[in-house]
Amino acid sequence: MAGKYKTKQQSAIRECLKQHRERVVTVSEIENYLKEINCPVGLTTIYRHLEKMEQDGIVAKINVEKQFGACFQYVGNDSSEDCFFIECEKCGKVMKMECHHLSELYHHVDEDHHFSINPKKTVFYGMCNECGRLTGSSKQSGEKQVCK
Repeated sequence: MAGKYKTKQQSAIRECLKQHRERVVTVSEIENYLKEINCPVGLTTIYRHLEKMEQDGIVAKINVEKQFGACFQYVGNDSSEDCFFIECEKCGKVMKMECHHLSELYHHVDEDHHFSINPKKTVFYGMCNECGRLTGSSKQSGEKQVCK
C-alpha cells in the first residue's frame, strides 16, 4: 500500500491486526478495538479496508470452522509459499505455520495436477499441543510452527 492514500481508520484497523498478529480476529473484534481507542468505524468501512488489505497481500482472510463470518490475520508483505494455517479442532486456535516442505507440495500440485494452491487460504485441521496434552494424545506437535 506504499504511496497510496491512508486514512486514520485504515491505520487503526491495520494496527489492530498487527497487535493480534499471532491469531485471527473477527470484524466484530476489530470494531470493538476501534471503539476502545475512540475511533469508531462502521462495519462497511471495516470490510472495505480489509478487502483492500487482502488484495494488497498484507491480510489473510480465513474462514474458520465454528466461527460465523470470516476471520483475518495480519501477514505483512509475506508472499511466501512456505506458509499455511493450522486450526485446532478442540480449542479453535488458528496459527500461521511456515514449512518449506509445502512449497514442494504446491509445486507438485501445480505441475502434475495443473492446479495452483493459494497458501494464504490453506487451512489444516488437527489438534494443538496444549489440547493434545489435555486429552492425552501424544501424536500432536502443534508447538513447532516453523519447519527447517
